[in-house]
Amino acid sequence: MKLGLIGIGKVGSQILTDVQYLNLFSDIVVVDTNEKLARGEVLDHQHAQGLTSTSHIRIVSGDYTDLVDADVIVVTASIATDPNMPDRTALTKGNVGVVTDVMNRINAVTQQPLIVFVSNPVDTMTYIATQVNDYPNEKIMGTGTLLESARFRTLIAHHYDIDPKSVEAFVIGEHGQHAVPVWSKMTIAGMPLDEFETLSQKAAIDREAITQQVDKVSFDVFHDKGWTNVAIAKTTVELVKRLVFNEKAILPLTSITADGSLAVSLPTLVTRQGVNHVFNITLDAAERDQFEQAKAYIQQTIDTHFKK
Repeated sequence: MKLGLIGIGKVGSQILTDVQYLNLFSDIVVVDTNEKLARGEVLDHQHAQGLTSTSHIRIVSGDYTDLVDADVIVVTASIATDPNMPDRTALTKGNVGVVTDVMNRINAVTQQPLIVFVSNPVDTMTYIATQVNDYPNEKIMGTGTLLESARFRTLIAHHYDIDPKSVEAFVIGEHGQHAVPVWSKMTIAGMPLDEFETLSQKAAIDREAITQQVDKVSFDVFHDKGWTNVAIAKTTVELVKRLVFNEKAILPLTSITADGSLAVSLPTLVTRQGVNHVFNITLDAAERDQFEQAKAYIQQTIDTHFKK
């Protein structure tokens, strides 16, 4: 199995670190416009293979021709990110050109791999990736609200002082300020929220406060650290693992809508062949309104920055 990793900045480097310990791939090819940086990252990761805890796999820096037999390609390539930017859509203008170039270069050598976009704003970038050539749309997806879902579960768990893995909850919509936490379908160990609070005698959670925190916490990391990379890298690597193992997982991912007008995050069944089915779930009135706002925001970003 071969992985292509396009973009070796803070996120790409962390993905490379995480993925080499999973033993999913015998070959990893790193591609970056900064070839010197790519060579340095590869050499650094190769040195870790001198330790007994690290498997000996082939990691090289290369170019797009080396991706001809790749099984999965992860794209993190992006213009520089400013921690003080008001919103991820500030990256749109620059990243339209980045994603267009990446997709054309991939399409010139192969249409075999699944392509996972991490580049922001990921919903708009995923849409653009489906528009620039005839690469099969079902093989293109974005990490969507996977990370918001992890943050949502963590925030809830912190309130109740429980393990986040006991919280069954997810977020849909936009990867950003228009993310929609789906409170109406949230449970804790199978218990609806009201039942859990009654039986556990825990203090009631402030849903609005948690909702506001879901996206804000990412900028807390940005402002304090200067970038985010650990959680999104782990999120991406877990997605790649599920794809490679053909687990037929249902995850809140971004893919193009049935009418082809935009890409938005919804619970999505993915297999080794790519996007299999998108679930247009029922929502309560407030969630439905928020989801429509998310779609409108993504559509506005697309219309402003991309012309077919």
